[in-house]
Amino acid sequence: MSFILNLETSSKNCSVCLSSKGKLIQSFDSEDDSYRHSELLTSSIQDILNENNLGVKDLSAVSIGIGPGSFTGLRIGFSVAKGLCYPHNINLIGISSLKIIANSVIKENKNIISLIKDKGEHYYISKYSSDLIEIMQPKIQLIDSDYMSSILDKESIIVVNSNESKEFISQIVKEKTKVFSRTISSIDMISLSDKSFEEKKFEDIAYIEPMYVKKPYVS
Repeated sequence: MSFILNLETSSKNCSVCLSSKGKLIQSFDSEDDSYRHSELLTSSIQDILNENNLGVKDLSAVSIGIGPGSFTGLRIGFSVAKGLCYPHNINLIGISSLKIIANSVIKENKNIISLIKDKGEHYYISKYSSDLIEIMQPKIQLIDSDYMSSILDKESIIVVNSNESKEFISQIVKEKTKVFSRTISSIDMISLSDKSFEEKKFEDIAYIEPMYVKKPYVS
Protein backbone atom coordinates (compact mmCIF):
# COMPACT_ATOMS: atom_id res chain seq x y z
CA MET A 1 0.00 0.00 0.00
CA SER A 2 1.37 3.42 -0.97
CA PHE A 3 1.28 6.32 1.48
CA ILE A 4 1.87 9.96 0.51
CA LEU A 5 2.57 12.71 3.05
CA ASN A 6 1.35 16.07 1.72
CA LEU A 7 2.82 19.31 3.14
CA GLU A 8 1.67 22.89 2.47
CA THR A 9 3.41 25.78 4.26
CA SER A 10 3.30 28.64 1.74
CA SER A 11 0.75 30.65 3.75
CA LYS A 12 -0.26 31.23 7.38
CA ASN A 13 -1.89 27.80 7.26
CA CYS A 14 0.47 25.01 8.29
CA SER A 15 -1.10 21.99 6.64
CA VAL A 16 -0.24 18.27 6.65
CA CYS A 17 -2.19 15.25 5.49
CA LEU A 18 -1.60 11.58 4.89
CA SER A 19 -3.23 9.98 1.86
CA SER A 20 -3.28 6.66 0.04
CA LYS A 21 -4.48 6.00 -3.50
CA GLY A 22 -6.12 9.43 -3.70
CA LYS A 23 -8.00 9.09 -0.40
CA LEU A 24 -7.50 11.16 2.77
CA ILE A 25 -6.41 9.19 5.83
CA GLN A 26 -5.73 11.99 8.33
CA SER A 27 -5.05 15.72 8.24
CA PHE A 28 -3.83 18.65 10.33
CA ASP A 29 -4.40 22.36 9.58
CA SER A 30 -3.49 25.31 11.79
CA GLU A 31 -3.54 28.97 10.74
CA ASP A 32 -0.87 30.82 12.69
CA ASP A 33 -0.05 34.52 12.23
CA SER A 34 3.32 34.03 13.95
CA TYR A 35 4.39 31.36 11.44
CA ARG A 36 5.30 28.67 13.98
CA HIS A 37 5.41 26.27 11.05
CA SER A 38 8.66 24.62 12.07
CA GLU A 39 7.25 23.57 15.42
CA LEU A 40 3.78 22.69 14.14
CA LEU A 41 4.94 20.83 11.04
CA THR A 42 7.30 18.38 12.69
CA SER A 43 4.97 17.61 15.60
CA SER A 44 1.91 17.11 13.37
CA ILE A 45 3.82 14.80 11.01
CA GLN A 46 4.96 12.68 13.94
CA ASP A 47 1.44 12.58 15.40
CA ILE A 48 -0.14 11.52 12.11
CA LEU A 49 2.43 8.80 11.48
CA ASN A 50 2.20 7.49 15.05
CA GLU A 51 -1.59 7.39 15.04
CA ASN A 52 -1.53 5.30 11.87
CA ASN A 53 1.26 3.00 13.09
CA LEU A 54 3.61 4.20 10.38
CA GLY A 55 7.22 5.31 10.27
CA VAL A 56 8.92 7.64 7.82
CA LYS A 57 10.29 4.61 5.93
CA ASP A 58 6.71 3.49 5.21
CA LEU A 59 6.07 6.57 3.06
CA SER A 60 6.09 6.11 -0.71
CA ALA A 61 6.37 9.84 -1.37
CA VAL A 62 6.34 13.28 0.21
CA SER A 63 4.51 16.03 -1.64
CA ILE A 64 5.36 19.69 -0.99
CA GLY A 65 3.58 22.88 -2.00
CA ILE A 66 6.37 24.80 -3.75
CA GLY A 67 4.81 28.28 -3.59
CA PRO A 68 4.70 31.08 -4.41
CA GLY A 69 3.98 32.47 -0.97
CA SER A 70 5.67 33.14 2.36
CA PHE A 71 9.44 32.84 2.05
CA THR A 72 9.70 31.74 5.68
CA GLY A 73 6.96 29.14 5.37
CA LEU A 74 8.37 27.74 2.13
CA ARG A 75 11.89 27.41 3.53
CA ILE A 76 10.54 25.50 6.53
CA GLY A 77 8.43 23.20 4.37
CA PHE A 78 11.28 22.44 1.99
CA SER A 79 13.71 21.78 4.82
CA VAL A 80 11.35 19.27 6.43
CA ALA A 81 10.40 17.60 3.13
CA LYS A 82 14.01 17.14 2.05
CA GLY A 83 14.96 15.99 5.53
CA LEU A 84 12.35 13.24 5.30
CA CYS A 85 13.11 12.17 1.74
CA TYR A 86 16.88 12.28 1.39
CA PRO A 87 18.05 9.87 4.13
CA HIS A 88 15.26 7.37 3.43
CA ASN A 89 15.34 7.56 -0.39
CA ILE A 90 11.68 8.65 -0.52
CA ASN A 91 10.23 10.17 -3.70
CA LEU A 92 9.58 13.93 -3.60
CA ILE A 93 6.69 15.58 -5.47
CA GLY A 94 6.44 19.36 -5.98
CA ILE A 95 3.14 21.13 -6.67
CA SER A 96 2.48 24.84 -7.26
CA SER A 97 0.49 26.41 -4.43
CA LEU A 98 -1.51 28.29 -7.07
CA LYS A 99 -2.48 24.96 -8.62
CA ILE A 100 -3.36 23.55 -5.19
CA ILE A 101 -5.83 26.35 -4.48
CA ALA A 102 -7.21 26.03 -8.02
CA ASN A 103 -7.85 22.34 -7.35
CA SER A 104 -10.12 23.32 -4.45
CA VAL A 105 -12.72 24.66 -6.94
CA ILE A 106 -12.18 22.25 -9.83
CA LYS A 107 -15.74 20.89 -9.47
CA GLU A 108 -17.01 24.20 -10.87
CA ASN A 109 -15.79 22.95 -14.27
CA LYS A 110 -14.56 26.40 -15.37
CA ASN A 111 -11.25 28.03 -16.21
CA ILE A 112 -9.69 29.06 -12.90
CA ILE A 113 -7.75 32.22 -12.06
CA SER A 114 -5.76 31.61 -8.86
CA LEU A 115 -4.70 34.58 -6.75
CA ILE A 116 -2.52 34.52 -3.63
CA LYS A 117 -2.04 37.85 -1.90
CA ASP A 118 1.48 39.24 -1.55
CA LYS A 119 1.63 42.84 -0.35
CA GLY A 120 -0.84 45.67 -0.90
CA GLU A 121 -2.67 45.10 -4.17
CA HIS A 122 0.03 42.82 -5.58
CA TYR A 123 -0.91 39.16 -6.00
CA TYR A 124 0.72 36.00 -7.22
CA ILE A 125 -1.43 34.86 -10.12
CA SER A 126 -1.84 31.97 -12.54
CA LYS A 127 -4.63 30.69 -14.75
CA TYR A 128 -5.69 27.09 -15.35
CA SER A 129 -8.11 25.29 -17.63
CA SER A 130 -11.03 23.35 -16.16
CA ASP A 131 -8.79 20.26 -16.03
CA LEU A 132 -5.90 22.18 -14.42
CA ILE A 133 -3.69 22.66 -17.46
CA GLU A 134 -1.63 25.81 -16.87
CA ILE A 135 -2.73 28.62 -19.22
CA MET A 136 -0.75 31.44 -17.60
CA GLN A 137 2.64 31.03 -15.97
CA PRO A 138 2.78 32.12 -12.30
CA LYS A 139 3.83 35.73 -11.84
CA ILE A 140 3.34 38.65 -9.47
CA GLN A 141 0.93 41.32 -10.66
CA LEU A 142 -0.63 44.59 -9.51
CA ILE A 143 -4.32 43.77 -9.58
CA ASP A 144 -6.81 46.40 -10.77
CA SER A 145 -9.99 46.45 -12.83
CA ASP A 146 -8.18 46.99 -16.14
CA TYR A 147 -5.90 44.02 -15.64
CA MET A 148 -8.68 41.70 -14.50
CA SER A 149 -10.82 42.70 -17.47
CA SER A 150 -7.94 41.77 -19.77
CA ILE A 151 -7.74 38.17 -18.52
CA LEU A 152 -11.34 37.36 -17.62
CA ASP A 153 -13.77 35.55 -19.89
CA LYS A 154 -17.22 34.03 -19.49
CA GLU A 155 -15.71 30.63 -18.73
CA SER A 156 -13.58 31.80 -15.81
CA ILE A 157 -13.93 31.77 -12.03
CA ILE A 158 -11.55 33.24 -9.46
CA VAL A 159 -10.19 31.69 -6.28
CA VAL A 160 -8.29 33.62 -3.60
CA ASN A 161 -6.77 32.58 -0.29
CA SER A 162 -8.58 34.90 2.16
CA ASN A 163 -11.95 36.55 2.75
CA GLU A 164 -10.22 39.95 2.67
CA SER A 165 -8.92 39.21 -0.83
CA LYS A 166 -12.33 37.91 -1.90
CA GLU A 167 -13.91 41.22 -0.90
CA PHE A 168 -11.24 43.22 -2.75
CA ILE A 169 -11.42 41.14 -5.95
CA SER A 170 -15.23 41.02 -5.88
CA GLN A 171 -15.35 44.81 -5.87
CA ILE A 172 -13.10 44.88 -8.93
CA VAL A 173 -14.92 42.29 -11.04
CA LYS A 174 -18.36 43.20 -9.60
CA GLU A 175 -20.91 40.48 -10.46
CA LYS A 176 -19.31 39.39 -13.72
CA THR A 177 -17.40 36.46 -12.23
CA LYS A 178 -17.74 34.12 -9.25
CA VAL A 179 -15.05 34.64 -6.61
CA PHE A 180 -14.24 31.90 -4.08
CA SER A 181 -12.18 32.11 -0.90
CA ARG A 182 -10.25 28.98 0.05
CA THR A 183 -7.50 28.21 2.56
CA ILE A 184 -4.45 26.69 0.88
CA SER A 185 -4.62 23.19 2.32
CA SER A 186 -2.73 19.93 1.89
CA ILE A 187 -6.08 18.19 1.44
CA ASP A 188 -6.37 19.81 -1.99
CA MET A 189 -3.00 18.29 -2.89
CA ILE A 190 -4.21 14.69 -2.61
CA SER A 191 -5.52 14.14 -6.14
CA LEU A 192 -2.58 16.07 -7.60
CA SER A 193 0.11 14.18 -5.68
CA ASP A 194 -1.57 10.86 -6.42
CA LYS A 195 -1.54 11.65 -10.16
CA SER A 196 2.15 12.61 -10.02
CA PHE A 197 2.94 9.44 -8.08
CA GLU A 198 1.14 7.22 -10.59
CA GLU A 199 2.93 8.97 -13.46
CA LYS A 200 6.25 8.81 -11.56
CA LYS A 201 6.75 12.57 -11.84
CA PHE A 202 9.28 13.08 -9.06
CA GLU A 203 11.64 15.95 -8.24
CA ASP A 204 15.40 15.88 -7.86
CA ILE A 205 15.74 16.31 -4.10
CA ALA A 206 19.13 18.01 -4.42
CA TYR A 207 17.96 20.68 -6.87
CA ILE A 208 14.29 21.43 -6.24
CA GLU A 209 13.73 24.98 -4.90
CA PRO A 210 10.67 26.99 -3.84
CA MET A 211 8.82 28.95 -6.51
CA TYR A 212 9.56 32.44 -5.22
CA VAL A 213 8.47 34.28 -8.44
CA LYS A 214 10.26 37.35 -7.06
CA LYS A 215 13.35 37.91 -4.93
CA PRO A 216 12.94 37.85 -1.14
CA TYR A 217 12.69 41.25 0.55
CA VAL A 218 16.02 42.33 2.04
CA SER A 219 15.85 44.49 5.17
